[in-house]
Amino acid sequence: MAGERLVVIGGSAAGMSAAANARRGRPDLEIAAFESGRYVSYAA
Repeated sequence: MAGERLVVIGGSAAGMSAAANARRGRPDLEIAAFESGRYVSYAA
């Protein structure tokens, strides 16, 4: 059986924050983020 997946629509600060929170809560979750623009938000 395949693992669960999360699709994040939007690579702005809110989308990347949601992906990061999901990763912390569920390390086994497969996460895909989609952004229509050229850049995604990230922090060092």
